[in-house]
Amino acid sequence: MIVKNKLVAGALALSLFATPIVAVQAASTSDTSEALAECLYKHATASDKQVLVQWAYVTLSKTSAAKQIQTIPSAKVKNIESSAQKALTNLVVGRCSSPAVKVLMKNPKNGLQETMTLLAGKLVNAEIERRASPILSLTMTDLMGLRK
Repeated sequence: MIVKNKLVAGALALSLFATPIVAVQAASTSDTSEALAECLYKHATASDKQVLVQWAYVTLSKTSAAKQIQTIPSAKVKNIESSAQKALTNLVVGRCSSPAVKVLMKNPKNGLQETMTLLAGKLVNAEIERRASPILSLTMTDLMGLRK
């Protein structure tokens, strides 16, 4: 049974990168996707998180809004996607195989997309919180132009 779970989890990890990040409403996410995203986030090393943040970045770089600012060479995108796939596969096959199998069984159509969207959100939120808090001393009053 463990080998079967590892194979299913490995297949799930590989297919995660076939699914682009798309905004998913919080109300529509499944508990299993949330559990897998939390497991992936919790067990990711600093190196894993760096690669996954890079993956989220290059994924967003494919949008027209991002292309107006910067275009990332396709070779760089493929390299980052490959590194992220390896990190994700190790996490899914290793410490997160149980929640991965649950996602596959409960929500095979949208569970992967939901999981990656949730994971990307967690990673990006952590980076923004870490980097923005010291430099953002603005208050709502400042933003609304009420301070004189």
